Amino acid sequence: MRRFIFASHHKLAYGLKDTVNFLTNSTKDIYDINAYLDDGENIDEIVPQLFQSFEPEDEVIVLTDMMGGSVYQKFYPYMNDKVHVLCGMNLPMALSFILASEEIPFTSDSIQSILNDCKNQMVYVNNFSVQVDEDDE
Repeated sequence: MRRFIFASHHKLAYGLKDTVNFLTNSTKDIYDINAYLDDGENIDEIVPQLFQSFEPEDEVIVLTDMMGGSVYQKFYPYMNDKVHVLCGMNLPMALSFILASEEIPFTSDSIQSILNDCKNQMVYVNNFSVQVDEDDE
C-alpha cells in the first residue's frame, strides 16, 4: 500500500492535505503532521508511532516543508528504498504524487522526473510572456 505523509512547521501540512482532498476528492490516506503548535501533538512521538503502524512492504511518500529543517530531520532515519522523503512541498508536487498510479512503485528516476516537472510550475509571472491569440478574445 502507498502511504502519504505531509509534514510541516505549524499548519502548512494540514492546509496542503485539505486542498489536495478538495481538488481530487481523494480517498487516499494522507497523514498530516503539523509540528510545533502550542496545542499540538509531539512530533518526536507521532513519527515513530506512524511508522510502526505501517507494514514493511508499504511505500511511503513523505513531503516536508523545507530541507534541513527540524521537521525533515525527524524522517531522515526512516529513508530507504520504500520510504521517500522530499523537501519543499507544494501543491503541484503533492498532486503529482497523489495522482500517480499505484501500479508502478516509485524509483529514484521517476521521483526526480516528478520533481523536475514541479520545478517548472514555479514561474515569475511578471516576466512570463503569454501569447494571446486575437481569436481568443
